[in-house]
Amino acid sequence: MQDNEKIEEISMLIIANSGAARSNAFQALETAKQGKFNEAEELIKSAEDYLHQAHESHRELLKMDSKGEVEKISVLLAHAQDHLMSSTLAEELIKELIILYKNK
Repeated sequence: MQDNEKIEEISMLIIANSGAARSNAFQALETAKQGKFNEAEELIKSAEDYLHQAHESHRELLKMDSKGEVEKISVLLAHAQDHLMSSTLAEELIKELIILYKNK
């Protein structure tokens, strides 16, 4: 597989896993609002698992870059990184919000 194709594949994995993480995190928040904290914790755990997969893909890109295999940054890759960062932030903030709902 050519490096560009590999980068596109990894970018899509980051987008898919980050999107699933973000979706599960927001579902966890909605579930916590209803007082279903055990279910919310399961959804957060799932979000963490998806984020872990996205970070693993990102780590693969970093390894490729350190070997000089990433010649240019595509819009798709920038989009993937944006997804990863916003999903990570959402998951972290939602975990804190769930704690607030729990202690309410």
